Amino acid sequence: MPTPTTITLEQFSGPLDLLLSLIQEKKMSVSDVALSRVTEQYMAFVEREKRLDPVQLADFLVVAAKLLLLKSQSLLPHFFPEEQDEQSLEEQLRLYQAFQKASKDVEKRWLDPRRSYSRIEPPRKPPGFVWPANVSPDSLARAMEAVLWRLKPLKALPIATIDRAISLKQKIMDIQTLLKAKKRLTFFDVVGPEKHKTNMIVSFLALLELMKSESVLLRQEGIFNDIVIELA
Repeated sequence: MPTPTTITLEQFSGPLDLLLSLIQEKKMSVSDVALSRVTEQYMAFVEREKRLDPVQLADFLVVAAKLLLLKSQSLLPHFFPEEQDEQSLEEQLRLYQAFQKASKDVEKRWLDPRRSYSRIEPPRKPPGFVWPANVSPDSLARAMEAVLWRLKPLKALPIATIDRAISLKQKIMDIQTLLKAKKRLTFFDVVGPEKHKTNMIVSFLALLELMKSESVLLRQEGIFNDIVIELA
């Protein structure tokens, strides 16, 4: 950070902040200061320091604007009431110093550890996968292979055959075709020699439908005897 500019006058030599302090404490009057020389030295400082801190530069410019005005007043004294302007400068310098003091007080309070509050617990991190140390894709593959070898061998499931299902409509047509050829059938003739359960159920339902529509006549001589089927 650049050092404060040094003002060298007949009555004063030191930083600008000290000059403001003397004016504030009534130990020096602005009217006794060669303001034109203050302006020249101040502007030389600004031109010399190519990299000024923005905050410090802003503070300097508050004073520099008024100092430039006073320099023009010293060159053209007939256009400006000198006493009033110098009193105005003194008032502005005091105001500048008050703000500077307030900014330092705010900074001091901000840095005071008694006014800061520490975090009770560390900030929570979102859940995520933590890659274990000394783990590579090859080691993971070997570990998975070892797990698979520990599993019980799979047992082959028995092969089950599924009967080809025949629709009720198709079974009715088959029975009608057989009756046209033989005129008389039995239930076991319709079911066939294999006697699959599914086929027996569909065949029985087909006979009930044919009997309902009065297409066939059913007759059974006794319990558990074969059912005789004839055209109605």
